[in-house]
This record gives sequence, structure tokens and C-alpha cells, in this order.
Amino acid sequence: MKYSHQDERSKFLALENHFLNTFFSGLYLSASDFINIGNSNGLELQMHSREMLIKDLLNESEKIGTINGVIASLHHLIDDRINAYHRLSLEYPNARTPLAKLAQKANGTKALLAREIRGNPYEH
Repeated sequence: MKYSHQDERSKFLALENHFLNTFFSGLYLSASDFINIGNSNGLELQMHSREMLIKDLLNESEKIGTINGVIASLHHLIDDRINAYHRLSLEYPNARTPLAKLAQKANGTKALLAREIRGNPYEH
């Protein structure tokens, strides 16, 4: 069903969708992860769906000027997950291949995060 009004499109839509899709991002970030990142960067996020939390986290932090802190927090969390994948691949050699793929996707997510935040220099 289509609605006659359109919600304002998020500047970070591609990034939001990427974080919500574990297959592409190589990560599962919980609602609690998003809330903790928000809290550490001056945002009071209420428990909501993961979709709304990532949207609020990115858009509201940009509005209040803490987007760089949020990005740094996301990078740190992604690095922690990548390190966990490497540790688990050593402890469980039979899972090494799928864990390596998850780590590769998580590294790709870090690159996408950096690229999305930099934005298109021709759009201003």
C-alpha cells in the first residue's frame, strides 16, 4: 500500500540498510549496541526496533554534531567483532572459512562507513 505522503529520506539510507543486513555487513549489531553507542556520544536513544535505532543514531548524531564520535564508536565495535572472528577461527578450525568471510565483510562495512560519511564531494 502506498501512502500519499513521503517520509523524509535519510541521508544514511544505504548505510542503515547495510548494517541491518547481516549477510552483507558480516555483523549483527543489536539494539543494545546502538543504544550504547548513542549514550557514549550524547544521545538518549529509547529501546525501539534496530531499524529505527540505527536511523536515529546516525541522523540525530549528525544534527547535534557528534557524528564523528558515532563513526569512531562503530569502527571500534566492528574491530572488536573482527578480532572475535579471528579468535574464534583459531579456537574452532573447522569454522575458519565462514568466520574469515564474516571478517572480510565486516572490513568491507568499515570501508563503506568511511565512504558514506565522506560523502560525494560533488553534492553540496
